[in-house]
Formats: sequence, structure tokens, C-alpha cells
Amino acid sequence: MSSSTALLPKDNKKGDHPIFLRVCHSPWLGVGQKALVGLRGLVAAYLVASFIMIIDYEIKHNHHGWLTVFEFSNLQYFIQVLYHVIAFTWTYMHLHYPHHGSQTQSAATRVQKFLSPPRQHTSTKNKTWFGIYYSATNSFPYTSLLIHWAILVPKNKTTIPADQIFNNGWFTTFFVLNKFGISALVGFIEVLFFSSIRIPEATHSDSPIHHPLTCFQTIGAHTAGLTVLSFIYIGWTYIGYIVQDKFAYYFFDHKQVGWEYVISSWFGFAVLNNLFFWFIYGLTAIRQQLTKKGENKKSGYQQLPQ
Repeated sequence: MSSSTALLPKDNKKGDHPIFLRVCHSPWLGVGQKALVGLRGLVAAYLVASFIMIIDYEIKHNHHGWLTVFEFSNLQYFIQVLYHVIAFTWTYMHLHYPHHGSQTQSAATRVQKFLSPPRQHTSTKNKTWFGIYYSATNSFPYTSLLIHWAILVPKNKTTIPADQIFNNGWFTTFFVLNKFGISALVGFIEVLFFSSIRIPEATHSDSPIHHPLTCFQTIGAHTAGLTVLSFIYIGWTYIGYIVQDKFAYYFFDHKQVGWEYVISSWFGFAVLNNLFFWFIYGLTAIRQQLTKKGENKKSGYQQLPQ
């Protein structure tokens, strides 16, 4: 078994590999494990550094103060940073310390276990919660991008006007393009190239449906999860209003647009997040079809360590 092999052949006994291990394997034959660790490390480092710079810009140049922690674009970026740090750590540990569970328990093996991909548990439904988190990580950047470019910019409701993005220094350009462009591109790369997480699919007519469906546990669970997260954020914006006397988005401010428009905005925000979940779902289906032959090859990890 090569430590650089990226393939994940079907495990006939268990039906499929856990979602946590699929994060650690690219479905493409040309992206080996060592390459994936390096690529994930570069992306994670870039996101951490750019996030620090973004927050610095928000506080020092935009003078947003505590409003910074209530802006959806910043929260979305933080969620994405956290995911990629976790994904890099799991992928690194899965490559270099895959058999810690079979070793004598010690302080070192306990640390390795903590940093390694967890086991799937039907009792805690941890695969479902992680699947929802994965969906939010990769769909929210598109929501942030669309709101900024299609709603806030035309209405002149942005802190940085459109005509100042490329004429106000490199830091301003970096700030805007990272939050409302590169973040979405990273989500695209994650779904299409880095992760081998799959969509639900049925086997042949004489075979049962895959459970737990590895990636998207059920469509309903993900739709409900993203809807709940959307309304949690809406509640968070109202806390921000209490703290800063200002809403992160003008369309949540009843004093500016009226309650009828605000209530429509609540549901529109939740619908938008779910629409981009379907975009991620479709992108995953395309990638899965393109890499189908590679996954069915009888090579690579025949029994993945957990």
C-alpha cells in the first residue's frame, strides 16, 4: 500500500468509506496523498494569513469595531478557515500516522488520535453534523459573493465603493477580492479537486440504498441544517444591532426598509443559502461522475485505517 495513493476503492463489507476519510483523499488519480497534504497546507496557510489581514482591515480601515464579528462575510470566512485547518490536519495525520489506534496507548498516540479523522458513530450522528458543516463551508462563500456584488454594490451600500476597489491601494483590492471572490474559488476547488465526499446514490435495484450516504446524509437534513444556520445568523445580526446600533446588512434594518421587506429578506437569505447548497450538490455530482472510473479501480487503500 503506497502512502501517496489517492484512490478510495469500494469497501464491500461496509458499503462505503466514512465522510471523515473522504476529506483526506482526492478523487483524482493525479493528486496523490503527499501532494494533497501539500496543497491543503498551502490553502490553509493562505486562508489563515488572509483572514488575519481582513480582520485587521475591517478594524483599522473600515472602522467597523465590534460590527466586524457580526458581518456574514467575516463569519463565513472564519468557518472556511477552520474547515481547511481541520482538513489539512486530518489529511496530514492520515498520511503519516494512520495506525495510531493499533499502537500501545500513550500520550503521543492520544494526541495523534485527537488530531486524526474521527470514527463515524451512528449514535451521535457526527457524520451528519460534519456533512452540514461541509455544505455550509462551501456554499456560504457564494451567498456572500452574490449579496455583495448583486445587492450591496448596485445599492451603494458597501463600505468600499465599487470605483475605489482598484484605485485605493493593493490592500483594499486584496481585501475585497479575497472576501468576495477568492473565498468562493477556494470552495469550488475544495469540492471539485480536494475532497472525495460524495452525494447520495442508490445501488442496483436489488441492492439497498447506501446508508449513511457518506456525504450528504439526506437532502432534508442538509436543507434543514442550512436553514437553521441562516436564521441563527439573522438572530446574531440583531444582537449586533443591540451592541453597535447598526445592522450588518441594510435589508435586515426595519427602520430603513420596513418590516415587510425585512421578513422577506429573512426567508430570502435562507433560500439563497440552500440554492447554493444545490449548486455544490450539482458540482459534486459532476466531479463524482468524472472520477467514477478512478474510484472503482482495485488499487490504493484496500482497508483504510481509522
